[in-house]
Amino acid sequence: MFEYYNSLGARSYYQGEGSLSCFSSLDNCLTNSTIANREIDPVAVLSILMKNYAIGTRTLIKGVERTPWMSMSDDHGGWNCADLPAHQQVKVGPEDASASLHQHLRDEALAFIGSKKTIGILLSGGMDSRIVAGIVRQLQVEGSFSGDVVALTWGVPDSRDVLYAQKIAKAFNWEFKYFPLTAEGLARNLELTAERGAEFSPVHLHAMESISKMHGLEGVLAGSYGDSIGRGEYSGKRVNKLPSILDKHMNHFSFLLQSVEKKALPEIKNDLLLSRQCFSGRSEISYREIEMQMHYMRRQLNACMEIIDDNVPLYQMFGSQDTFGYMWSLAPECRNDDIYEHLLLRLPNVLQDIPWARTGKKYNQNDMSQEDTFSALNNHYGEWLRNDLRSHVLGLINGGSLQRLGIFNDKSLEMWSKCWPKTGGFKADRLDEKMAWLASLAIFVDKYNVQGIQPKCTLKVEDSLAQAKAYIHTNLYHLAIRLKS
Repeated sequence: MFEYYNSLGARSYYQGEGSLSCFSSLDNCLTNSTIANREIDPVAVLSILMKNYAIGTRTLIKGVERTPWMSMSDDHGGWNCADLPAHQQVKVGPEDASASLHQHLRDEALAFIGSKKTIGILLSGGMDSRIVAGIVRQLQVEGSFSGDVVALTWGVPDSRDVLYAQKIAKAFNWEFKYFPLTAEGLARNLELTAERGAEFSPVHLHAMESISKMHGLEGVLAGSYGDSIGRGEYSGKRVNKLPSILDKHMNHFSFLLQSVEKKALPEIKNDLLLSRQCFSGRSEISYREIEMQMHYMRRQLNACMEIIDDNVPLYQMFGSQDTFGYMWSLAPECRNDDIYEHLLLRLPNVLQDIPWARTGKKYNQNDMSQEDTFSALNNHYGEWLRNDLRSHVLGLINGGSLQRLGIFNDKSLEMWSKCWPKTGGFKADRLDEKMAWLASLAIFVDKYNVQGIQPKCTLKVEDSLAQAKAYIHTNLYHLAIRLKS
């Protein structure tokens, strides 16, 4: 079960209170649990409203937790933390760093694919997945891997992700399997998110369920950890510029009652403190990167990838201790885009020629004349939610399941149901993403018979003030977006 427990992309399991057994699904955990009342955990709810993922090991049901990050059971009810590599200040040039990273990635890929006959690669137009593809192609050419490869790509047809991935697959003579993203698929992901504990927004599931049902694959490689490890970047922020994980209070929409929020926030801070204590003696910069891996990467990105891993073993490249340990040994300023530029020189030439989906230009180049005209967005989730799925989403949010929990500001739920814009771009914004999650949460509450808190909290004057503030803030936010576009 914990074969890759010390890998960044290792799966986290479910564990019921007082149980030594671990389960791969929430459903199995609850079936075999002795928890009398399945009560909602407002701390986890606030965490998801603020950060889009649950902090630490919490789930939305009290008494059910995720197994700790980078830890192995000691069979006595406790956990042994992995010997986490230290962050250091070694200074090397991008050419030397790329040489070491290249070798580590080769070792990682070989350790996973071994003698498998057919593997899949989650391939997009981004840099991380094409580097994984390049590594595997090299292993094929030199004879270290004799199996077949299937490139697995999702998106809308005219997106860079789909078009660039198809070019790479064709150049490598690989089978190309394309999964379109649609409003109907997003509707299914509302339900799938609920089935899996409603711990993230449905907009992150893409075509993962379809890939999990593919026959003939003995393993799937993903490169989702490349940005954070290979380039030292988390959601656009460099590792030496990462803010505190609670730097901004992001519960913009006043969905939660103020009394619930004030009680839950200190518990989130305590969870963060306890999680740091598992890996003591680190610098603040080191802790901030560890927290991004422990909470954000594991509880949002990797939790979604578990859908594939349910049926086909999935491994996240850049995740071995040798690989991320080496990158962590480098000074923060040495972990930059130049490493990828030099790494591409060690891989098949076609990967340098195909533009980067993020910019439409060749990687690390600023020549605007070379930018393509394809779409940088691989989905239309915002438009689909606001229009195609609007009545379905609002019916779930206002169906009574959320209101019975006794933690939500019912007036805010009503307000945003009426004021949720129908217009906007294809991309899902913060409000779209939260409305999708609330719809999944309503399904989750009914599916697992989740109970509200006792005694239930009631609406107060401070909630009306927070609601008004949220309305003004969101309208200013949407105005700024319109002016920018």
